[in-house]
Amino acid sequence: MKKLIILAAVAVLGITGAIAQQVPLYSHFYYNQFLYNPSLAGTKPFGQLFLVNRNQWNSIPGAPRTQALTVDGPLKNNKVGIGLGVYHDQAGIFNITGAQAAYRYSLDFGKNRMLSFGLGLGVLNNRLDLNDVKVKDVLDPDIYNAYQSATGFDANIGLNYKWNNLVVGFTVPQIIGGELAYEAIQNKITNGTVQYGMIRHFLVHANYEWDVFGNEKWFYQPNVIVRVTPNAPTSFDINGVVSYKHLYWGGIMYRRQYAITASAGLRIGEQIVAGYAYDFAIHDVSQYTRGAHEVMVGWQWGGSPSDDPKIKAQLKAINDKINSTDQKVDSIGKEVKKTQKDLDETKDDVKDQEDEIDELRQKIKTFEDFMKDVKDGKIGSGSKSGDVFTFNNVYFETNKWDLNGVSTEELDNLATVLKENPNLKIEIAGHADKRGSVSYNIWLSNKRANAVRDYLIKKGVSASQLEVKGYGASEPASTKLDENRRVEFKILSK
Repeated sequence: MKKLIILAAVAVLGITGAIAQQVPLYSHFYYNQFLYNPSLAGTKPFGQLFLVNRNQWNSIPGAPRTQALTVDGPLKNNKVGIGLGVYHDQAGIFNITGAQAAYRYSLDFGKNRMLSFGLGLGVLNNRLDLNDVKVKDVLDPDIYNAYQSATGFDANIGLNYKWNNLVVGFTVPQIIGGELAYEAIQNKITNGTVQYGMIRHFLVHANYEWDVFGNEKWFYQPNVIVRVTPNAPTSFDINGVVSYKHLYWGGIMYRRQYAITASAGLRIGEQIVAGYAYDFAIHDVSQYTRGAHEVMVGWQWGGSPSDDPKIKAQLKAINDKINSTDQKVDSIGKEVKKTQKDLDETKDDVKDQEDEIDELRQKIKTFEDFMKDVKDGKIGSGSKSGDVFTFNNVYFETNKWDLNGVSTEELDNLATVLKENPNLKIEIAGHADKRGSVSYNIWLSNKRANAVRDYLIKKGVSASQLEVKGYGASEPASTKLDENRRVEFKILSK
């Protein structure tokens, strides 16, 4: 019997190299992801407490039983989270109890993107209980030491990335990978102590929440988790969950070469959640093991009024609209800044133009006085002879002297006055801005004066009434270049 016990310990503990899955299986990982990954501690805006009880292979005496308790919550505006997890896993003569405290820190990259890091530190206790073993020799020394215990440190690291409704995570349970020794049990093969090897596990998980109809009522969440254990086949779970307003949900999961799982859950009030899952075994010995039951009960507390499902749905809709218009807001912001700059420049221009408007008003008054003197027959007598008048709308482009595109209304009025007063002689004075050489500006201003002279002659004015002179840039009317590219006229005689 002693040899049988030792061989059983060797087979189960993996000393012969056949290393089995050491991390407990949970069907409700899709709802409480902190069960495996410390980087998901306190990622919700409220505290959570969950109890999970899992019973496997009910038809077999000593079948696996797992109980787990997790508590987690956020600190410092969800950037930091803490959690505590305790579990007990029993299978036959083997009892494993583990406890870990977890710490999570998150980096917020904006636009619903967040990267979280997690670390879990704790202890792992593995016990052998031979009290229920029926033996012929009760004085066997290995049976006499019926209760064996080994304890060691345990650690778990995790990484999680969230982008809108997509979550991708990676975690390594039992990263230390140490060994727990049963000092009182002798390995007859190696003449050493029997040891329990803690093997690193590598888990990758992902899920996405899809608002099926876009009305915050029906949601579909596909989940996948892949487990990689050295010297053991890779396993994975694929799960699909349908939820109505996050109040009721149900799902189907496929666990590779093991089971198909049906699950359901509901929220009771604002704080209580409950779930149930049943595994339909599909492995080679399923007729003996039957299925597995798993029950989850949770309590959620704290947070803020925004945790209410209805308010959360409204906030999510608002948040989606804000996110969809981020680029537009940025563009509008730039336009506002540009518009403000233009307004400031316009204010300065308006201030500068007030003096110019007064000057234009004076010129208009001078021309009106001129028209009145013409009608009254006062031209050439008194102080009016020799007055200078500017054609307010006769301005030229840079290096141009033609009248294309220039308003000629005042020139037409002047032509009428000159034809009605054939003895009236005027000087047509051309001007240029300060750019260019002196000789060039005189030539250009003469061209502009002659263009006006030719226009008046075409309108029927006698050439003898018109004299032309180019002043170049010698008599500027303003500091602005465009107001100096002009034509004026001076009354010479009646």
